[in-house]
Amino acid sequence: MARDTVIVLKSINYSEADRVLTVFGKYTGKFTLFAKGIRKINSKNRGNIQTLNVCDISFYEGKGLPLLTESQLIYSPDTDILKNRIEDIKRVLDILGKILQENDPNQKVFNMLESLCKKNFDIESVNRFRLIFLKEMGYLGDFSLCSVCESKSDLEYIDLISFALLCKNCYSKTGNGYRLGDNIYIEKKFTQALDVYIKRIIEEI
Repeated sequence: MARDTVIVLKSINYSEADRVLTVFGKYTGKFTLFAKGIRKINSKNRGNIQTLNVCDISFYEGKGLPLLTESQLIYSPDTDILKNRIEDIKRVLDILGKILQENDPNQKVFNMLESLCKKNFDIESVNRFRLIFLKEMGYLGDFSLCSVCESKSDLEYIDLISFALLCKNCYSKTGNGYRLGDNIYIEKKFTQALDVYIKRIIEEI
């Protein structure tokens, strides 16, 4: 019998009463889990194992998929808020599904995702998560330097094609880039540029 704290990433109905779950474990990493009978009204795990819930679980590792045996809910995001943030949630689940490797534990990413769930996926937190995740996975360079001269000052622009920062001096020379506001993480153009950059990464994997 194994135990872990997990965040439910995906849930697919199987047969009449079962589900196949994709979860991200704090110590196990991302893996697939079989939840037998979880859709039955009297299932003790039914309310705990919902997408984006954080749970402590016990599971049996035998032949085939690990089998869920017990669960205890730790945290459940506010569904009234989440229903208005479907696109932002999809942005996170897409990169976790396509980039995160199976059975590759990463406690830093787990802790960030747990924090993101508790913040109900507001766009600022989503974009901060995506940037740190990309850097953690090796898909983003140093996002604190100008991509041309490596200056750490006057980073006022972003090249929307290469998704790299530019200082004021280098922008004036190249003319490429979009001027950032006080909080880049909530800006629509920044979000769109990050979307395009991630799509390009996923297509190249």
